[in-house]
Amino acid sequence: LGYISDDTSDEEDEPDAAEATSPDAVAVPEGGGSLVSSETLSNPSAVLENPSKIVEVSEEISPRPLLMALLKLLSELSGSASNANLITLTGGDVGVMDIMERLNDDRDEALNLCVEILWNCLEHSANTLANSNPASSRTELITKRRKGNTMYCLSDRVGVLCQTFRELLSRGFRNKDKETRNEVLILASLIARNARSHKFFLSSNFVKIMSIYATVAEVGTDPDGDGEEVSHVDPHNFATVSPADLELKRILWGLLSELSKADPDILSIVVESPLIETLLMYLDTDLDGDGIPDDAMYTEPEVDEEDVVDADGDGVDDKLQEPAAIGASGAQSIIARVPRTQLRVLQSQALMVLLNLAPRAPEKFTQLGGPIVVLRFLDWCDDNPLNRELIQGALMLLISVVGLPGLQEELAQMDAIRIMLQRFNDHGSPESLRADAVRIIARLCKGHEGNQELLRKNVGIMPLVKELEEYCKHRRVICGKPKLSATGKQQQHDEPDGDEDSGGSMGGSAKETISPLIVAVVDCMWSSCVGNKRSEARLLQCEGQDALLDLLEICPKLMRNQIVGLLADLMLNSKCVPYLTAWRSDRSMVSAVSLLMRLWEEEEKRLKKERVDGVITNLWKPLGAHVADVPSPDRPTDYFNEFGLTGVDADGDGIDDGLQTTGDRAETMRMGTLVAFKKLEKALLAGAKRGGGNLETKLKKMMAGEDMRAKISALVECIGWDAAKENLSAAERLTLTMVQNHRVFVRAEEWMAVRDSLMADSVKPILADSLLIGSHLEEAFNLATSVASEQQSLYKEKMQSIVDEESNFFGSILLQRDQEIHQLQIKKKASMPKSLAKRKAEKEAKAAMLAKSTIREGDMTPKPPPVSMTVMDDEEKKE
Repeated sequence: LGYISDDTSDEEDEPDAAEATSPDAVAVPEGGGSLVSSETLSNPSAVLENPSKIVEVSEEISPRPLLMALLKLLSELSGSASNANLITLTGGDVGVMDIMERLNDDRDEALNLCVEILWNCLEHSANTLANSNPASSRTELITKRRKGNTMYCLSDRVGVLCQTFRELLSRGFRNKDKETRNEVLILASLIARNARSHKFFLSSNFVKIMSIYATVAEVGTDPDGDGEEVSHVDPHNFATVSPADLELKRILWGLLSELSKADPDILSIVVESPLIETLLMYLDTDLDGDGIPDDAMYTEPEVDEEDVVDADGDGVDDKLQEPAAIGASGAQSIIARVPRTQLRVLQSQALMVLLNLAPRAPEKFTQLGGPIVVLRFLDWCDDNPLNRELIQGALMLLISVVGLPGLQEELAQMDAIRIMLQRFNDHGSPESLRADAVRIIARLCKGHEGNQELLRKNVGIMPLVKELEEYCKHRRVICGKPKLSATGKQQQHDEPDGDEDSGGSMGGSAKETISPLIVAVVDCMWSSCVGNKRSEARLLQCEGQDALLDLLEICPKLMRNQIVGLLADLMLNSKCVPYLTAWRSDRSMVSAVSLLMRLWEEEEKRLKKERVDGVITNLWKPLGAHVADVPSPDRPTDYFNEFGLTGVDADGDGIDDGLQTTGDRAETMRMGTLVAFKKLEKALLAGAKRGGGNLETKLKKMMAGEDMRAKISALVECIGWDAAKENLSAAERLTLTMVQNHRVFVRAEEWMAVRDSLMADSVKPILADSLLIGSHLEEAFNLATSVASEQQSLYKEKMQSIVDEESNFFGSILLQRDQEIHQLQIKKKASMPKSLAKRKAEKEAKAAMLAKSTIREGDMTPKPPPVSMTVMDDEEKKE
């Protein structure tokens, strides 16, 4: 394969007459067909088993026909993944690249065959790496990642592709040549997936060449300003609006974007080039330069088939193949000549590339006015469903740069708040689009009072509240009513349901899919209202705080931390506290404090730090893990006498065994077990990074180490501890003792951490420091002891209330049973026939009653009502 004769002629040239009549020449099928029969090609396994079927007498075949026959055979075989892998392992891909380097004519059919073979091998190799199982040995790993990896094997041959690309640009004006040129770039894109190839993209000057031809038609013949013009290249070869040339732009933009993402040196070259400027030119709303925004409907004038001229017969209108003026502006620019249907595709591609480059080159993007151009483009796009992809890309691009210094004020002057509210209030748009719009509002309003005022003036707070209310209505249908206990009453919050997904008496699950839109709405409320008195007043007026509490009760568990944090910051405004205390749930009629107590207990369950029967047993670490039946010392002597440096450490964990509870030892053993799986965790983490992950996965990782109990404690403290105890059950008051003393317990754990760090470093503090640490620990220990005692009494009260409740419940059942029995007896007596003696006795009793009465039996007939005496007296007076 690596041999090509120096006298290789073009395939289309006429063969020499003497050679054709030579007895040693081998007849080649007409039309350039293969020397191998179709039967042989249809059975590649037979070819591998018996290579003599390809060529019986190889010495009698000239190099050119043999080369073409082998390339066609490899082209057929490379369509299979297993054969493509064999080609790579045997060095066939490198041999094909050598053939490309030696070809003298860019229109040679061998070039197309080489491109097809390499494309098949690269594509199959990429699919194998993505879908195959991990290597089981070092040899298998080397074979998989290097010897059998086509991208790795061809990474140092990028210069060959660069050379071929330049030759095709210089001489290839036919549509077929342009397609081959684009396929060469696709090969470069596949090879660029391997990081080893990036340095060869730089050394071969391929990056600079691609940057030039990605921008030259829009900005001029010397785009990078280095004095090296490209006027020697015919504009017909690249500066037209034919489908092949438009595809060239898309491939160049995408390849430069991927390379700049992976290599900082390539990024610097791309940023210095006018690529960002060129991409922004495609987002201009006035492409023809007449001062009037173009039609956002992308209407294309109808063209009759008779008006289409295709003189060369390549299937492309000759008008599209006319080159544009290099570097021209207005109606003469190449952008203004792009068909509107293709312009939408280019604009979408430009937004995606800018989304990658803008965060990496914010100064260049801002200097060119990128945020303003994108905002105008977003406002220009109409509500046509075909434009939603463009709107989504523009919103994502603004999200990535809206936090840059100075942009909040600049975008606000361009009416960004109104534009984003318009996108958010479009309920016919996808949820992801509306979520991006409200995220931009949140970032514009964060710490900016002017934008917060603009949001109020544009009536932006009410739609946020309405969105939460609609979500809560939908969630109430999903979560249903609060679950009932065995007694028929609502479940007590100290008896959570065993099913993690059920949520107990609350709606929400740790495995539930969250709504990105609702997360963005809550974040927007936090950024635009908290800290601004007028915005907080408007939020209260719109019942926004009540909507947040309703959402807190039924939202997925991953959102609780965010909502509690927002409510805690709102409580810094004293006017918000009465609204919190007056709130009652529409679903279960619980108060805000009762709801927070439930959240506290579920947070303890999530952190694996549940209290036994609601009572703390680990007096040294009340906020830590608790184990039943753990004896606690009377005084914390070991914690401040000689600092425990001479204790017994039988388990070798660096802590005195006398100072460790059973829960501490269990936690230490658990951490040791985790260390044994350290490699496995790293592998899983690497796999998660490759997979990309979604919003739920990211939130779970973020919330795994977060402790919501501090926010709950701060929120209840704003209400007041005495006010919080009102109308609480014994079980809720038991939890309230932990909430009330949370700050002291946290401070004690900090002193404990200081003491443990000194012990780990074998540092003995001076007497004053030792006494200081010991006094703080003793104070915390005494407080924990008193809290445990109070919890014991509250636990007894709770158990007694449960017994009384069950007794009342069973008493009501017995009473209901007795009433039903009595009613049945009455009905039974009424349905029985009366005897003659009983009838006679009833008649005699009635007669005796009438005899004693002053009313005779005949007078019992009804009479008309008497005439008013007052009227009769007046008539008599008149007479």
